[in-house]
Amino acid sequence: MDVGLRHPLLIGAVIASALLPCGVRAQEMATPGPFPQAPGPTACVVEARAAADVLAVLDTAPATPAYATPDAVAAWGAAADAASSAAVKATLLQVFACANAGDPLRFASLYTDPFLRDFFGGVPQADLVAFLGMPPQPLPVEQQRIIRGLGDVELLPDGRTRVVIILDEPDDPRTEEPDTVILRQVDGRWLVDEIHEDAGSAP
Repeated sequence: MDVGLRHPLLIGAVIASALLPCGVRAQEMATPGPFPQAPGPTACVVEARAAADVLAVLDTAPATPAYATPDAVAAWGAAADAASSAAVKATLLQVFACANAGDPLRFASLYTDPFLRDFFGGVPQADLVAFLGMPPQPLPVEQQRIIRGLGDVELLPDGRTRVVIILDEPDDPRTEEPDTVILRQVDGRWLVDEIHEDAGSAP
């Protein structure tokens, strides 16, 4: 699985510091507005996941193989219904709002457990504990991630959804980076299950 956002949102923050069914859900947010846009820190309103819960997920070996599937980007997909499409896009807006807010426990609440294990994999335990315990540190405006566009949401045969997101990230010389995001519904919420970088040519 390719994991977008790993270095800019986690590793960089850890180095700098060391040297998300109650409350407002992502699905309840407004539908995306005109692009490009950089979802601001104040838009990050999803309920935070407890640090202890995140650490427990990382300490628990998955009972089944990871959900990541190499064919997810190219698999056949049908157009998602309007409600699912709006909920998926709202989740992604929350991911980037919480990333721009520098709020790891809120953006962690928008990821599935398998994705959390991959996203935080390899980070030393002490650094991870320190990172999760930090108060939110909003990114400077010039370092915030910009969403330049969102494609149509598709429903995959396994019940997950797929959407192409066009990003402008400060650590990438390109102004348009197409990534494919796979989301899975958990307890009525669409959560990020996979991110495939530079895989924006899915049908």
